[in-house]
Order: sequence, then C-alpha cells, then structure tokens
Amino acid sequence: MESINNIAIIGGGPAASTLAILLRRAGRDVAMYYLPEKAPVVVGESLVPMIIPMLQDLGIEPEVAACSTLKPGACFTFDGAETFAFRFADNPDNLPEYSYNVPRKHFNETLRNAARNAGVKLLERPARLQRSGADGIMLDTESLQAASDCWQGSEPDLIVDAAGRVRLIGQLLDIPVQKGSREDIALFAHVDHTELLDPGYVHTDRLEHGWSWRIPLPQRVSLGFVVPADYAGGSDETPEQQYDRLLRKDSVVRKFAPQAQRLTPVQRFRNYQSRSTRWRGDNWVMLGDSGGFVDPVFSSGMLIAMDSAYKLAETISRGKPLSSYEQAICQHLQAWFEIVGHYYDGRIMASIKSGESFARTAAGRLLTPWISGHMSSIFSGAAATRPVSMTLLRILVKYGLQNIDPQRYVIH
Repeated sequence: MESINNIAIIGGGPAASTLAILLRRAGRDVAMYYLPEKAPVVVGESLVPMIIPMLQDLGIEPEVAACSTLKPGACFTFDGAETFAFRFADNPDNLPEYSYNVPRKHFNETLRNAARNAGVKLLERPARLQRSGADGIMLDTESLQAASDCWQGSEPDLIVDAAGRVRLIGQLLDIPVQKGSREDIALFAHVDHTELLDPGYVHTDRLEHGWSWRIPLPQRVSLGFVVPADYAGGSDETPEQQYDRLLRKDSVVRKFAPQAQRLTPVQRFRNYQSRSTRWRGDNWVMLGDSGGFVDPVFSSGMLIAMDSAYKLAETISRGKPLSSYEQAICQHLQAWFEIVGHYYDGRIMASIKSGESFARTAAGRLLTPWISGHMSSIFSGAAATRPVSMTLLRILVKYGLQNIDPQRYVIH
C-alpha cells in the first residue's frame, strides 16, 4: 500500500476521535470534519470493561470517570422474575474489573478535546463527497479549502467515513448492506428513575415482545426498547407516542418502571443489525457504525467502533493493505452477530442455567472456574476476539444445555 500521510476523517464520534489521536501519534496529518450532536440522547452510553485499556491509553479515563456512573456488572432478567447477574470483579485476572456508563455528549466532547490536544485539525462543518473514477471519492472544493493548511498537498491520501449509520460513502457508491435476521424497532429516551438491582449495573430485561435496556446515568436512567415494529405501535405515530405506550402497556416494564417519567424526547431507529458488504476502496475506508452495527444487547457497539479505530490506525501506520483491516473488523462483527444471535435464541442463558447444576458435579467443580472465566469474557467484551472463548461458547450452546429448554429464554 502506498504511504498514507494525509487523512480526512468525516465524523465526530468516539471512533473518529480515537483514530485521529492514534494517527497523530504516528505522525500523520489529520483533519476531522464533524457536526455537534443535535439529538438529546445518543445510543452507546454503556461501556464494556475491554474499553478501559483504551481510555487509559488515550489518557481520558479520569475525565470520563468524573462525569459517569461506575459500572460494576450487568444483569439479564426474564419476565421480571429470573435474573442472571454478572460482576466484573469475578472476571479472570487478565480482564478489567469495572467499566462506566457515560453521558454520550460529554464522552464525545472529551475525546474530541483529546484529539485537538493531539494536533488534529477539527473542522466544525460538514464534508461533502463526490465520486471520482470507478471506485474513488473526493472532497468538494469548499471542504478541501477548509483543511488547506493541514495537509502537504491539496488532497487527502485517504478519506475515512466515521459518520455513523448515515453511511455517507455507502450511499454515494451504492454499496449493498446485509441486514440481520430481525427487523426490530428501537426507541430510547432518558427517564427520571427505575428500579435497579444495582445502582451501576446495566439491566437487560425480556419484555412480552423484544427486550429493554436500563443504563444508570448521573441523575437519570437511559431506558430503551428493542421490539418488533408491530408491537411498538402504528407506523404513523411519533416516537414519543410509541415509547409512552410501551411504558404503560408492557407488563414487565410496569414492574421495574411503574412511576417513571420521561425527561427527553425519544430517538427511534429501525433495524439495529446491518453491515456493509464492502469496507474499503481506492482511497476510502469505513470505520465504526458506518460499516456495521450489530445490536446493543451486550453493549458491544462502542467497543467495536473504538476497536476498529485501533485496527485501522495500526494498518495505516504499518503500511499494511486495507484489506487486512477489512478482514479483521468483519471477523469481529461476525463474532458479535453470532453471540447476539444466541441471546435471541435463548441458548446463552440456557447454557448458563445448565452450568449451575453442572458446577455441583465432580467434573463441574474442576472445570467450572475455567468455563466461567471464558463465559465472563462475553459480558466484558473480550470473547469476540478470543478464539478459545468463541469455540467454547459454540460447544456450550450446542451440547451443554442438558435438560434446559432454550425456548425458556427466547426473545420473541
């Protein structure tokens, strides 16, 4: 691959800022085009423990900790009755024992400030793209002029689409998207309070149809629903009408949020499972959500986005072909699609339930600590990049259910 020295990053989220910081450390000239967040709430407020080493490497953990809620673990509840709780302190020694639930606007601003301090040229303006040749793209004249004092030469060597699910390059080049097996609708907002098993746990609850998340934040709780479209209500209704009905209608929600009052407008997204069929071209590459988004059930979205920034920075810094980055990130995404699929089909929780009785056997007393360590890596965010953990998960969900019917934990 030809040397890449001048880079344009489009987007102002965590993936964009992380990549920009890492590239500046490697001596590249980076301009980042972004627009401040307009939405009152932004998805991706819960971080998994595997992000902690990244925050430390980027030098921003103290500031993130100061504005966030400490996240010591996670729990999954079915029908408001049966709960599986996981504390990160029980993780194997090589995994972080905590994480954070973050106000996303502050988190994004913290990373952008770190990028600015690293020498990245931040441009608070849109970047407009045009096609160039069969598979190339280029910035329009005004976008180039805005960054004229950044690059050695008139054009960037590489344009990075980190603008999220608007898929700027994908839309421009008509690149197809592979959708996941579910066609859910997601509705989320902040409420004043809900009942919580632990004040910092991320709570995932199976509803009558679909599931919900509860993320404790300072002075509020992020409450989201991922449900079939027909369960959310009429397509002609506003997000607020659909959300407020679910607050009143679903029997499980009424148990944990009987008096909850909504504090913000509602954000609505369709199809949380999608990925691009291509991630790179002649002079461009996709990063984070612009290339693919799995599902928020295990809080993996931010990890995948920031991990893709580290992978792309390494690819560029070492002069490796962009195809190696594409292959690595697609493998990471595919692993998470597989993990999430086994949450929906009930097999992950059924295997964990089966393990409770196995632990009381002679073999179980010997093997359970090792098995539990690998299963914990799912909730810490590490499993998708650990072949042994993924292999064990596949064995457990296929052969380790014993007499536990996974239908008991299926998400309808």
